[in-house]
Order: sequence, then C-alpha cells, then structure tokens
Amino acid sequence: MVITAAASASSPVTESIISAAESDRIDALPLPLLERQRLRLLAHSLRSLQAAAGRCAGALPTSAELEQWACGQPQLAADASFRSLLIKQLQAAGSQLEQLALAQRPPLSPLELSLELLLAAQPQQNQAEPPQHQHDLGDPPQDD
Repeated sequence: MVITAAASASSPVTESIISAAESDRIDALPLPLLERQRLRLLAHSLRSLQAAAGRCAGALPTSAELEQWACGQPQLAADASFRSLLIKQLQAAGSQLEQLALAQRPPLSPLELSLELLLAAQPQQNQAEPPQHQHDLGDPPQDD
C-alpha cells in the first residue's frame, strides 16, 4: 500500500488498496482513460467492500458493517459527512458488483469477484479508437 500526503491536507492518506500490479494491468487495457478509471474505481470499491465485510465471499457488507469499517479508517473517522457519502458510493458500486456476480456462470456472490473477472467483463474490442463515421462532415445532413 502506498502512502502519500494529500494535496489539501498535511496528514498521510492511503492512495489505493489495489496493488501496483493490479493498477498496471488496468492501465495496460486498450480502453479510453475514463473507462480505465471507472474500472479502477470498481476494483477499489470491491477491495473496500471485502475489507469492510472481513471476507472475500458472500453477501455485501451491511450498512452497519460499512459504518464500523469506515469509522476505523483514520482518514474517515472524524468526517461524518464524507464517511456517509463514501458509504453511499460503496453501496452503489456494490449494486454493480452484484449484477456482475449474478451474470457469471455459475453465479457468484459479489465479494467473490476478482480483478480478472472485472477485466473479463470489459468489452473485448479496442474502445480507444474513435468510432467510424458513415459520412464525412461535408455530406449533407440525413433526415432521420
């Protein structure tokens, strides 16, 4: 885990709970930056939810488990409003993870997902290339 000083505060904060190798794998994907960042956030959320639940299988942690975990994080303990927002965001990510887990064959529990499964769920084509247009900008507009 990498510790750095936050730009807006003097206390150190954890940069990420995903490993450098996992981050490198995400960076190497042939996806647009926004998609890679979304995937990184989902992977980080998965690791946070696993940490809050204290397990890597089974159902997502309850609101009480998330609150208890968040209160145990030095960066979050003193900021109730941010802690509440983070818990809501983790719950939203948890819903996405639940959908992805149910789509697996056989279905998995959300906390059983791995970075490999998250990567496998990404589109197989290179999305970094701009979409092909069927007409030039000089062509007259088409009626729809």
